[in-house]
Amino acid sequence: MEWAAVELSRAYRLLNPGCVVLVSVGDGEVDNLFPVSWNMPVRSDPPMVAILSGKDHHSYPIIARTGEFGLNVPDESIVDAVLGCGSTTGAEVRDKLTRFGLTRRAAARIAAPLVEEAVAGLECRVCQVVDLGDSSLLVAQVVAAAASPAHFVDGAYCFDNGLRLIHHLGGARFCVSDRSVEGREP
Repeated sequence: MEWAAVELSRAYRLLNPGCVVLVSVGDGEVDNLFPVSWNMPVRSDPPMVAILSGKDHHSYPIIARTGEFGLNVPDESIVDAVLGCGSTTGAEVRDKLTRFGLTRRAAARIAAPLVEEAVAGLECRVCQVVDLGDSSLLVAQVVAAAASPAHFVDGAYCFDNGLRLIHHLGGARFCVSDRSVEGREP
């Protein structure tokens, strides 16, 4: 297979597309949403995740103050809302949930709301911040999690019921995952 050089500023896109999450933050008075493709599970016991956030991001001080955030897993049905949340700032759009047609869902263990239209939600408490200059890697423990039983079956996503998770390709472009495949062991 022939390869062509990739511009280093876009090399990260060779590892993406990762599943996009909508990060929800809030303190009971003010809340906000922003999409993040740079997210990952870190460990299963205790359950931990990590996200990358710019320090100049409108939501960063809310996370720093509360020490928590929600991860909402959107599917294709709300891709326009995800794009809208990412192309506006909470400093100018004070209520992104309403502006983009999303519904607040009360979280069980954190103050930030979750997104009703998401297929899954994870409630997270920050336990470590890795300073990366103008951004931070936020490592958090998952303190509660819930998912649509139609789309999360036997501990894994099930695409049999039309689930189409979104993955960011850059700009306004996304792709979807819509099926699982089984590998054969040698």
